[in-house]
Amino acid sequence: MHAEDVARALEDIRKRFGELGIPFAVVGALAMRQHGYVRFTEDIDIVTTPAGLETIHAELVGRGIVPRASGLRKKLRHTAHNVNIDVIQSGEHAGDASSPVVYPDPSALDFAAASDGVRYATLPALIRFKIASGVWGKRPRDLADVQELVKANSLDESWSQCLPAELRPRFEEIVRAAAEEKDIE
Repeated sequence: MHAEDVARALEDIRKRFGELGIPFAVVGALAMRQHGYVRFTEDIDIVTTPAGLETIHAELVGRGIVPRASGLRKKLRHTAHNVNIDVIQSGEHAGDASSPVVYPDPSALDFAAASDGVRYATLPALIRFKIASGVWGKRPRDLADVQELVKANSLDESWSQCLPAELRPRFEEIVRAAAEEKDIE
Protein backbone atom coordinates (compact mmCIF):
# COMPACT_ATOMS: atom_id res chain seq x y z
CA MET A 1 0.00 0.00 0.00
CA HIS A 2 1.23 3.44 -0.87
CA ALA A 3 0.10 6.97 -0.14
CA GLU A 4 -1.05 7.09 -3.78
CA ASP A 5 -3.56 4.29 -3.11
CA VAL A 6 -5.00 6.17 -0.14
CA ALA A 7 -5.16 9.42 -2.14
CA ARG A 8 -6.87 7.72 -5.08
CA ALA A 9 -9.36 5.98 -2.80
CA LEU A 10 -10.15 9.28 -1.07
CA GLU A 11 -10.70 11.00 -4.43
CA ASP A 12 -13.02 8.18 -5.51
CA ILE A 13 -14.93 8.46 -2.23
CA ARG A 14 -15.23 12.24 -2.66
CA LYS A 15 -16.61 11.82 -6.16
CA ARG A 16 -18.99 8.93 -5.49
CA PHE A 17 -20.28 10.26 -2.17
CA GLY A 18 -20.82 13.64 -3.83
CA GLU A 19 -22.86 12.06 -6.62
CA LEU A 20 -25.03 10.30 -4.05
CA GLY A 21 -25.30 13.24 -1.65
CA ILE A 22 -23.56 11.37 1.18
CA PRO A 23 -22.14 13.92 3.62
CA PHE A 24 -18.72 13.09 4.99
CA ALA A 25 -15.63 14.62 6.53
CA VAL A 26 -12.18 13.20 7.17
CA VAL A 27 -10.63 12.75 10.60
CA GLY A 28 -7.55 10.79 11.67
CA ALA A 29 -4.13 10.80 10.05
CA LEU A 30 -5.34 12.31 6.77
CA ALA A 31 -6.80 15.27 8.67
CA MET A 32 -3.53 15.64 10.57
CA ARG A 33 -1.77 16.29 7.25
CA GLN A 34 -3.99 19.33 6.79
CA HIS A 35 -2.53 20.69 10.03
CA GLY A 36 1.15 20.22 9.40
CA TYR A 37 1.89 16.72 10.63
CA VAL A 38 2.32 13.89 8.14
CA ARG A 39 2.01 10.38 9.52
CA PHE A 40 1.81 7.27 7.36
CA THR A 41 -1.65 5.79 7.29
CA GLU A 42 -3.22 2.79 5.62
CA ASP A 43 -6.84 3.83 6.05
CA ILE A 44 -9.32 6.64 5.66
CA ASP A 45 -11.29 7.68 8.74
CA ILE A 46 -14.54 9.44 7.90
CA VAL A 47 -17.50 10.89 9.77
CA THR A 48 -20.89 10.64 8.12
CA THR A 49 -24.48 10.77 9.27
CA PRO A 50 -26.50 7.65 10.12
CA ALA A 51 -28.45 8.25 6.87
CA GLY A 52 -25.12 8.57 5.04
CA LEU A 53 -24.03 5.17 6.33
CA GLU A 54 -27.34 3.68 5.18
CA THR A 55 -26.80 5.13 1.70
CA ILE A 56 -23.25 3.78 1.58
CA HIS A 57 -24.63 0.30 2.24
CA ALA A 58 -27.59 0.66 -0.11
CA GLU A 59 -25.70 2.19 -3.03
CA LEU A 60 -21.97 1.40 -2.74
CA VAL A 61 -21.46 -1.84 -0.83
CA GLY A 62 -20.83 -4.49 -3.45
CA ARG A 63 -19.91 -1.79 -5.97
CA GLY A 64 -16.28 -1.10 -5.11
CA ILE A 65 -16.76 -0.93 -1.35
CA VAL A 66 -17.15 -4.03 0.82
CA PRO A 67 -17.33 -4.81 4.54
CA ARG A 68 -13.97 -6.03 5.87
CA ALA A 69 -15.75 -8.98 7.47
CA SER A 70 -19.24 -10.39 7.51
CA GLY A 71 -21.65 -8.28 9.51
CA LEU A 72 -19.42 -5.21 9.78
CA ARG A 73 -21.13 -1.94 8.86
CA LYS A 74 -18.49 0.65 9.71
CA LYS A 75 -15.30 -1.23 8.83
CA LEU A 76 -15.18 -1.12 5.05
CA ARG A 77 -12.64 -1.59 2.27
CA HIS A 78 -12.27 0.27 -1.02
CA THR A 79 -11.62 -2.68 -3.31
CA ALA A 80 -9.99 -0.96 -6.31
CA HIS A 81 -7.22 0.51 -4.16
CA ASN A 82 -7.32 -1.99 -1.27
CA VAL A 83 -7.72 0.79 1.31
CA ASN A 84 -9.62 0.42 4.57
CA ILE A 85 -12.35 2.93 5.37
CA ASP A 86 -13.35 3.39 9.01
CA VAL A 87 -16.73 5.06 9.39
CA ILE A 88 -17.81 7.08 12.41
CA GLN A 89 -21.40 8.24 12.63
CA SER A 90 -22.20 11.76 13.74
CA GLY A 91 -23.58 11.56 17.27
CA GLU A 92 -21.09 8.88 18.37
CA HIS A 93 -18.80 9.60 21.29
CA ALA A 94 -15.06 9.77 20.60
CA GLY A 95 -13.31 7.00 22.52
CA ASP A 96 -16.33 5.40 24.15
CA ALA A 97 -19.82 6.23 25.38
CA SER A 98 -18.52 7.89 28.57
CA SER A 99 -16.51 10.46 26.60
CA PRO A 100 -17.74 14.07 26.68
CA VAL A 101 -16.78 14.51 23.01
CA VAL A 102 -19.36 13.71 20.34
CA TYR A 103 -18.63 13.66 16.63
CA PRO A 104 -20.68 16.38 14.93
CA ASP A 105 -22.46 16.31 11.59
CA PRO A 106 -19.97 16.54 8.70
CA SER A 107 -21.51 19.88 7.69
CA ALA A 108 -20.65 21.43 11.08
CA LEU A 109 -18.09 24.21 11.47
CA ASP A 110 -15.79 21.62 13.09
CA PHE A 111 -14.94 20.60 9.52
CA ALA A 112 -13.67 22.78 6.68
CA ALA A 113 -13.22 22.17 2.97
CA ALA A 114 -9.68 21.97 1.64
CA SER A 115 -8.40 22.60 -1.88
CA ASP A 116 -9.09 18.96 -2.83
CA GLY A 117 -12.81 19.49 -2.16
CA VAL A 118 -12.80 17.25 0.91
CA ARG A 119 -13.92 18.46 4.33
CA TYR A 120 -11.37 17.81 7.09
CA ALA A 121 -11.54 18.28 10.85
CA THR A 122 -10.36 21.72 11.94
CA LEU A 123 -7.36 21.77 14.28
CA PRO A 124 -9.45 22.36 17.45
CA ALA A 125 -11.90 19.61 16.48
CA LEU A 126 -9.15 17.16 15.55
CA ILE A 127 -7.34 17.72 18.84
CA ARG A 128 -10.64 17.31 20.70
CA PHE A 129 -11.35 14.01 18.92
CA LYS A 130 -7.80 12.74 19.41
CA ILE A 131 -7.65 13.54 23.14
CA ALA A 132 -11.04 11.95 23.76
CA SER A 133 -10.11 8.87 21.75
CA GLY A 134 -6.78 8.64 23.57
CA VAL A 135 -8.21 9.02 27.06
CA TRP A 136 -11.64 7.35 26.89
CA GLY A 137 -10.75 4.94 24.09
CA LYS A 138 -7.41 4.04 25.70
CA ARG A 139 -5.51 4.80 22.48
CA PRO A 140 -2.05 6.17 23.33
CA ARG A 141 -1.28 6.67 19.62
CA ASP A 142 -3.97 9.39 19.53
CA LEU A 143 -2.35 11.21 22.45
CA ALA A 144 1.01 10.99 20.68
CA ASP A 145 -0.69 12.45 17.60
CA VAL A 146 -1.84 15.42 19.68
CA GLN A 147 1.74 15.95 20.84
CA GLU A 148 2.90 16.01 17.21
CA LEU A 149 0.14 18.48 16.31
CA VAL A 150 1.22 20.68 19.25
CA LYS A 151 4.77 20.74 17.94
CA ALA A 152 3.84 21.19 14.28
CA ASN A 153 1.57 24.14 15.10
CA SER A 154 3.63 25.67 17.95
CA LEU A 155 0.69 25.45 20.34
CA ASP A 156 1.09 26.46 23.97
CA GLU A 157 -0.96 25.87 27.10
CA SER A 158 -3.11 28.97 26.47
CA TRP A 159 -4.49 27.20 23.42
CA SER A 160 -6.34 24.87 25.80
CA GLN A 161 -9.07 27.54 25.98
CA CYS A 162 -10.17 26.26 22.54
CA LEU A 163 -11.09 22.95 24.17
CA PRO A 164 -13.85 21.78 26.52
CA ALA A 165 -12.92 22.04 30.19
CA GLU A 166 -12.70 18.24 30.57
CA LEU A 167 -9.90 18.07 27.98
CA ARG A 168 -7.81 21.05 29.06
CA PRO A 169 -5.69 19.36 31.77
CA ARG A 170 -4.66 16.55 29.41
CA PHE A 171 -3.89 19.01 26.61
CA GLU A 172 -1.76 21.14 28.95
CA GLU A 173 0.08 17.99 30.07
CA ILE A 174 0.76 17.11 26.42
CA VAL A 175 2.05 20.64 25.72
CA ARG A 176 4.46 20.38 28.66
CA ALA A 177 5.65 16.95 27.49
CA ALA A 178 6.22 18.30 23.97
CA ALA A 179 8.31 21.16 25.37
CA GLU A 180 10.44 18.75 27.41
CA GLU A 181 11.02 16.28 24.58
CA LYS A 182 14.64 16.02 23.55
CA ASP A 183 16.08 15.15 20.17
CA ILE A 184 18.32 12.10 20.37
CA GLU A 185 21.23 11.75 17.97
